[in-house]
Order: sequence, then structure tokens, then C-alpha cells
Amino acid sequence: MLIVGREIGQSVIIGEEIKVTVLQTGSKPRIAIEAPKHIKISKLKQHPKEKDVMKKQVRKIVDTILIGDAIKLTILQTVSGLLRFAIEAPREISIFREELFQKNFISETEKILII
Repeated sequence: MLIVGREIGQSVIIGEEIKVTVLQTGSKPRIAIEAPKHIKISKLKQHPKEKDVMKKQVRKIVDTILIGDAIKLTILQTVSGLLRFAIEAPREISIFREELFQKNFISETEKILII
């Protein structure tokens, strides 16, 4: 599992086809996932116990998202408001902060907003 901190407007690139960006609508942080249309994106249901505080300075947001068959993205938020993505993916899938990724990678995309 990789945990990456992101602020509003910043993104993470997963593989070479998926881009996850932190957005803000009103007072709530949201994310946008850009991926080719053939990649299925779905929310996973959370168990009530998983909503509890994980550490003193990090609380888990209820959303866990499955991207394709092998990538699991859990959204965490610190007390200061910084969002962190906990990303579980096979070793062969690379994960980059957008500022470190140089390639223009998405041709046909589908944008999905998740609360």
C-alpha cells in the first residue's frame, strides 16, 4: 500500500491511464477520476467499524473506490484538511504524483465525481 498526500487541485497518476484529482465543491473535498471508458470504477461499501479514527491525526473518509479489477483507492483526511490516498495496486502498476509524471496519457476519458 502506498499513501500519497494531495491538496486541492493536485493529482496522482496510476499506471499510465488513470488520473485521480482532489477537487473542492463547497466545503467538502471531492475527487475526480479520469480513466478510459473500458475501466470500471465503483465504490466499495464500508463496514461501520471502518469509519472509526485510524490514528490520532488521520481519520478515514468513508469512500473506498475500486478502479478496474486490481486497484483499490481509500481516501483519508488529516485534521489539517490534507487528503491522502491509500492506494493498493499490483507491483507492476506505477503510481506517480502528477508533478513527477511527464506524459500526456489520456485520450478517451470519462470523468466521474465521487462524494
